[in-house]
Amino acid sequence: MSGTPPGALPPEPFAWLSRDKPAGRYKISLVTPRSAAVLGAFLLLAGIVFAVFLFSRGAGGAAVLGVLLFVIFGGFGIVLLVIASARARWARVYRQVHGHPPF
Repeated sequence: MSGTPPGALPPEPFAWLSRDKPAGRYKISLVTPRSAAVLGAFLLLAGIVFAVFLFSRGAGGAAVLGVLLFVIFGGFGIVLLVIASARARWARVYRQVHGHPPF
């Protein structure tokens, strides 16, 4: 975490993920970096499975749909993995500064 003085806590990355009570119809809690990483890996794996299944069909439309599903699911998965790694680094610094985990 460059740019922060020693002993200081950098701002929490993606703080909107750590709300206690998520609002909306679908309440998915991604408070810990581990939960975001698990969901990101699951979405990436789902994108790969969809792409492999639809590519094996051999038809042009199925291949296009496979690419589209891979981009959507894989893209969301990669974004969540990046968010999880940034939040894990922040949580490690928080634990060093305060002596207890932030979540």
